[in-house]
Amino acid sequence: MIIAEGDFVTALGDITLKEKGGRAVDYPYCDVWRFRDGQMLELRVSANKIDVNREASSAA
Repeated sequence: MIIAEGDFVTALGDITLKEKGGRAVDYPYCDVWRFRDGQMLELRVSANKIDVNREASSAA
């Protein structure tokens, strides 16, 4: 999903990365770009590992 308003563009999504042992892990991400006069001024990136076992036990 991409959201644009004013000087800001935000992208939300999921990426899959491999850990050292080769196991694929899903990470949700959020990137926020700030532009002015056609140039990028700032980029903020956030990606967090999802612990499926932890989420399942807290939902119970």
